[in-house]
Amino acid sequence: MARFMLSKRWRGFTLIELLVVIAIIAILIGLLLPAVQKVREAAARMSCSNNIKQLSLGNINMADTYGGKLQGSVGLFPSSTPVSNNSDGGGLLPLLPFIEQDNLFKSCLVGAGVDDRNNFLPTYSQWTPQVQAAKVKTYICPSDYTQRDGTPAHSSYGQNGMVFREGYWAKDTLRFPASFPDGTSNTILYTDKLAHCNSGNYSDNYWPDWGPVFSSPNDGQVDPNNGPATVVTPQIQPKLLGNGNANCTGNGPSSPHTAGIQVGLADGSVRFVSGGISAATWWFALTPGGGETLGSDW
Repeated sequence: MARFMLSKRWRGFTLIELLVVIAIIAILIGLLLPAVQKVREAAARMSCSNNIKQLSLGNINMADTYGGKLQGSVGLFPSSTPVSNNSDGGGLLPLLPFIEQDNLFKSCLVGAGVDDRNNFLPTYSQWTPQVQAAKVKTYICPSDYTQRDGTPAHSSYGQNGMVFREGYWAKDTLRFPASFPDGTSNTILYTDKLAHCNSGNYSDNYWPDWGPVFSSPNDGQVDPNNGPATVVTPQIQPKLLGNGNANCTGNGPSSPHTAGIQVGLADGSVRFVSGGISAATWWFALTPGGGETLGSDW
């Protein structure tokens, strides 16, 4: 019996058996990978939705703080004429203290004699290294595949130019909520907008300045008298080009998400809108006081 046990040899895997096992593992990985990607995208979309909600709620709080004033897409705020401690920059600059970025906002205060647009008075300025080098987490969508390490201060979100529509000096800023007769729940404040597109106005979504604005009538991006025919509807997952920019236009919103776009409304809510939305319905949602009724595709 002992001689029998000693003489027995244990047979290993044959090459065919090994290949079968490898093939089974590859199939299982192939089945599992899409599920993992869907979970990751769902988590990223949830994070993105929360960011846009913070932007919308921050704007409501800021408007309450400044007597209902809304900032323009760029310019001086809260006073449209030069006064001490105005902010001077894009619409996301004065929003910083209202999204828990008060330290960054305070760091960009420059003393008298620096900012000519604010008549050389003390100013919270976009032209400071602290702001220009900042990566604000709330302004970045985890799904934005055009964000790059070498280009800080770029946002993944856009601001509706039909609301934040003023030119540099913001002399006729809308009031909240008086300027929203269509209803705050029916008017867009913010949407996804990729950090880098390859064409159009503000294709470079540099948030300390004009970058986030889209569909603005002040710079010819849309014609207010012919809105649905000129407005750019959401661009869904535009192709990434070799230069790191996406094949989209900065004139409109652009989404890194599958099948739709995140939208932050003036009542602070967020919804996911289908990429197939009609130009008319999208236009109605952009205009705060057009008197339109949103279509069934909203």
